[in-house]
Amino acid sequence: MAATENKDLDSLLSHRPEAQELVDRGIMKDPKVAPALQQHKEELNKAKIQDSLRHKIDHRPTREELVDQKILEPRMGATFEKMQNSLENKITERPDPEKLVEQGILPDAPNKE
Repeated sequence: MAATENKDLDSLLSHRPEAQELVDRGIMKDPKVAPALQQHKEELNKAKIQDSLRHKIDHRPTREELVDQKILEPRMGATFEKMQNSLENKITERPDPEKLVEQGILPDAPNKE
């Protein structure tokens, strides 16, 4: 049994990717570079991304600019109000549960006494 396990292990190890391939795929850090330098590089990259995002947020277009560029509709609030009014009307016009039971849509619930 140990012989088969050794063969399986040898097979797995022979198909194992090289260290450089793992580094290239971002799975493993480069063993040739000091860990402190790698950490500092990661921190710099993170700070660079944060600065870029902060700049983009600070310079994002206003609502009026987006309307001018036809990205937003001029009166999104009016569309929302129409939908809200339509839903409110439908809710007020819906039948009560007793009517739905009479029509056979809802099952007749036993009285809870």
